[in-house]
Amino acid sequence: MKPLLFLSVVTWSLSAQVSVLQNVTLIDGTGRQPFTDVSIVIAGGRIREIGGNVKAPAGASVVNLQGKTVMPGIMNLHGHVGVTKGLAQAKENFTPDNIESQLRNYASYGVTSVVSMGSDVDPALMVRIRDRQRGGQVNGARVYSAGRGFTGIKGYPSILPGNQGVPFEVATAAQARMYVDELAKQRVDLIKMWVDDHLGRYPALSPEIYTAVIDQAHKHKLKAAAHMFYLRDAKRLLDAGVDAMAHSVRDAEVDADLIAKLKKNNATAIATLTREQSTFVYATSPAWLDDPFFTRAVAPDIIKTVKSDPFRNKAAGDPDFEKNKQFFQQASRNLKKLSDAGIRIGFGTDTGPPARFQGFFEHWEMELMVQAGLTPMQVIQSASKNAAEYLGVGKDYGTLEKGKAADLIVLDKNPLSDIRNTRTIQAVYIGGVKQ
Repeated sequence: MKPLLFLSVVTWSLSAQVSVLQNVTLIDGTGRQPFTDVSIVIAGGRIREIGGNVKAPAGASVVNLQGKTVMPGIMNLHGHVGVTKGLAQAKENFTPDNIESQLRNYASYGVTSVVSMGSDVDPALMVRIRDRQRGGQVNGARVYSAGRGFTGIKGYPSILPGNQGVPFEVATAAQARMYVDELAKQRVDLIKMWVDDHLGRYPALSPEIYTAVIDQAHKHKLKAAAHMFYLRDAKRLLDAGVDAMAHSVRDAEVDADLIAKLKKNNATAIATLTREQSTFVYATSPAWLDDPFFTRAVAPDIIKTVKSDPFRNKAAGDPDFEKNKQFFQQASRNLKKLSDAGIRIGFGTDTGPPARFQGFFEHWEMELMVQAGLTPMQVIQSASKNAAEYLGVGKDYGTLEKGKAADLIVLDKNPLSDIRNTRTIQAVYIGGVKQ
């Protein structure tokens, strides 16, 4: 498209440092077609002016980005921060250093915001880090916290290694409401629950309890998101008022009834296709294990382990190996069907657990979403505008517009021609600060 014409020529006298990104092709995240020859004036962490015919203010730091494309920073609605080191998940890993290291790694890949989805061993610690960020000390991706999630007694995922004692294991609706109250006092951003018997292996959270969780969350004006697997559970959760499906339905094709329930709730659907891939992909050592975009952030010993025969054999020997491939295909088909039906598609990956690599997987997720049938523009919008709308922060984040936070990625190539071009990162800015 031609340069944006909604701004007149402007000049600023600066009382503080101002940066200008000049001559970019702009994908603003709204779904509009890209604009060419755009200048972005950044001051105080926000976009002061954006468009064509914008002159650099006197004294500004000017960066000529002729030939580059700028897109919004990626907002990941489903991650897990601070619980893994190497290929091991443990409560002891949840330290300030590990959390902040992972947030910096996300940022290096252009993930400028991430929701830590129910695995925060110490919610108060994550909230302190979040509050420092919101006070201006942004050092890595902006974090949103769901605190500790909810599951049944000895339910999934608390029964798995590294998860014991992390989710609330609840036996009654009253207990669930009490724990939601506790999280609300800790000022979490949303509530997460797991409703999944893991193919009949573990007890699932009962409708009575998850209905109480959702209701109590809404009383505190908090949104509720659910890990679910089955179509029947997705429908029941929506009937109970859930605000987001944190994964695709994977056991069956979504139907008109589910779509109607999603629309009634104005709910968001998050696919996490890389999560499904991670259940079987390592049986054959994928080629991207040697991709410099992957290896730059992963220790050589971890890559060596993932390529090893024992690791491959363990993946191939999973009793659900063939089923997992089918679940991925069903998740992909359901993503396309929900998108075509006009459901808000949010962006999420479920990165953070062992071998679900933060940063790289977000870009792989985009590729898989396009392979599922979405356009690159739809995928970018899911990770910007849609994500911000779900979180209720669309006034300040998500799209690149005047007055909003300067969270953006500078790319060498245009991702609308090939979504894999999101990997051609030249620079990442969070709050106007180059990371």
